[in-house]
Amino acid sequence: MNLEGRIAITLSPTEDNAHRVAINSTRPVHACQMFHGKSIDETLKALPLLFSICGTAQAAAAVRACEQALDHSPSIKSEKIRQQLVALETIREHLWRTLLGWGASLGEPLSEQTMARVMTLQQQMRKALTGDTSPFQLQPQLSPSDSLMVSTLQQQLIEIVEHSLLGISIAQWESITSLDAFWGWSKQQKTVATRFIQQLEHAGWNHLGECDSSLLPTLETELIHQQLDQADFIAQPLWKAIPRETTPFSRTQSPLLTTLYTHYGNGLLTRSVARLTELFQQLTQLLNPASQSSIATYQPSVGIGLSTAARGQLLHRVAVENSQIIRYQILAPTEWNFHPQGVVTQALQQLEPDTATVKQQASLIIHAIDPCVGYDLTLNPTGTEC
Repeated sequence: MNLEGRIAITLSPTEDNAHRVAINSTRPVHACQMFHGKSIDETLKALPLLFSICGTAQAAAAVRACEQALDHSPSIKSEKIRQQLVALETIREHLWRTLLGWGASLGEPLSEQTMARVMTLQQQMRKALTGDTSPFQLQPQLSPSDSLMVSTLQQQLIEIVEHSLLGISIAQWESITSLDAFWGWSKQQKTVATRFIQQLEHAGWNHLGECDSSLLPTLETELIHQQLDQADFIAQPLWKAIPRETTPFSRTQSPLLTTLYTHYGNGLLTRSVARLTELFQQLTQLLNPASQSSIATYQPSVGIGLSTAARGQLLHRVAVENSQIIRYQILAPTEWNFHPQGVVTQALQQLEPDTATVKQQASLIIHAIDPCVGYDLTLNPTGTEC
């Protein structure tokens, strides 16, 4: 069984040369009710297998929720390894979107050999980190990590990324803070990333999808529990009555991103560079990942676990009784970003209907916001209700 589902997006032109956007989701957001009555151990083993994407981030959020519900404190080692594995998954998803997605947009041969090498390195790194054990269990008994091997594999990943996407070192990239330096880099280097950025520039798409979206803030303990008790919150979440976005753009900071945002807002160029920036930051921080924020316990035997996946903040809430699940909820980043009035809708509304490339533009915006979601995009040229 797959718990991902799909999203149907319809664009209809309006009289003021914009678009009306309709988003309908068939995502089974309440399917995790299947875990009601199951033991915690059963749930932790089964849950990540049900997700075709972000399975590691799902496993991390799940075990954190269960630990909090049982008032168990994970070891520093297990939490570090969890963060490293989630980072590896995020790196893979960002590389998939940049190396393959951007390459496809450019009409170039897919970098399948490079991605295959990345996948092999990640499998080797996971083995070096965990051996044959899993950190996504209660009180896991972890094998010693091979730190030297992890460091060696990390450097190999960095070299692949520098060669395929940057053309320079990550350290040199991080020194780019001005527009002149940025555009100079994009013209001088011949990589998938620079060619994609030049494509945006030549098409006049740097501002594409720029909108007034609101970023998801740190969730307040009492309020998030109250919201999760509302029947429709999981499917169409609002925070303080406002749709929010949770994306690489909403959580990644750098001097260059500040410069780009000043000139291009949260349009396609800034979002694309935010994805690159998070990829590079995750790579360089892989040996010493930042700790995941948490939400305090609201009541006994109820726990919330957070995990930052490639597409945004993932939240699991669990209620347990006698080591059995009596309630399980998952709030995925897709429900924030694809809320009917959310950031995807707001960005797509800005597109001009009378252009032959509107479908390509819409796809680029959707992938820049959520690189993983399955969706169907329909253009309704008559503007009539579908």
